[in-house]
Amino acid sequence: MIPGNYEYFIAIVQCGSLTKAAEKLFVSQPSLSQYLKRLEHNLGVELFDHGSSPLRLTFTGERYYRHVLQLQRMEKELLKEFQDIKSEVSGRLRLGIALWRGACLLPDVFPYFHQKYPDIELELFEGRSNQLEAALLNDNIDLAVMNLPHNLNYGKLTCESILEEPILLAAPTNHPAIQELLRHCAYQGAYPVAPLEILNKLPLILTKPGQNLTHEIQYFLGRNHLEPHILMDTGNLTTAINLTARNIACTFVPAEGAKICSHPGMVTYFIMDDPSLHWPLAAVYKKDSYLPRMMQLFISALHEVLGKQKEEFE
Repeated sequence: MIPGNYEYFIAIVQCGSLTKAAEKLFVSQPSLSQYLKRLEHNLGVELFDHGSSPLRLTFTGERYYRHVLQLQRMEKELLKEFQDIKSEVSGRLRLGIALWRGACLLPDVFPYFHQKYPDIELELFEGRSNQLEAALLNDNIDLAVMNLPHNLNYGKLTCESILEEPILLAAPTNHPAIQELLRHCAYQGAYPVAPLEILNKLPLILTKPGQNLTHEIQYFLGRNHLEPHILMDTGNLTTAINLTARNIACTFVPAEGAKICSHPGMVTYFIMDDPSLHWPLAAVYKKDSYLPRMMQLFISALHEVLGKQKEEFE
């Protein structure tokens, strides 16, 4: 049996000192020190190397820490089950989402979801895909909505596909090459289709190295033996689209991202003549964990709202 207040022990481990842990927990340092002494006495082992700064776990302490984290996770999942048993459609859903993705997706999905389930509160965590993945694995968020990177930890995460999202080419409408293309191009759904050769006729703005979109585009360019002139790179899709609107370059944007700033008459969004240029948008959560009803309801809302937009891509 593990003694109570294991949150105290976790805080000491994460902070690396009794003083910092006491500040985090809003308790006095002497009382936290007494707690640790009692804990080690009751367990009959030393959990920390008390001569180190910051405090380091002993081998026994590392084993205990892993066990405590597992116990904490099991308790949280049990509480989620209890809430569902009581049939209460309420609570707080900790949602992870990319900054630009939130700007275009949440205005569509959240009003619909909030109207149906007004007692479910969303707590947003915004970051890049690697940050969302880490937050899921560390139990800092419950659910992430993200495009799936190739290096995602699929062994520990479950991915429920919402839609296959095209990656569009945002091009300056008034550029002569784009004007010529628009006069005779075919359409796929709501979007005109651009041939690969268009990338040889105007420069390209890429997202920053390390971003998932950058990886997808570089793979696409290499597969098609394309070497466009790269004008610059930016970590902000809005910056890339706004520069495109100034008639100096083109950029690649996920279809949902095209909603951030459409620039009617200044930017035209094309589907490239390459059916492989798309990536799955998915709801991602920790594998082998209890899926609370409010998470199921939010995922259903994603399917219902975004499912209607599939027609634009077909």
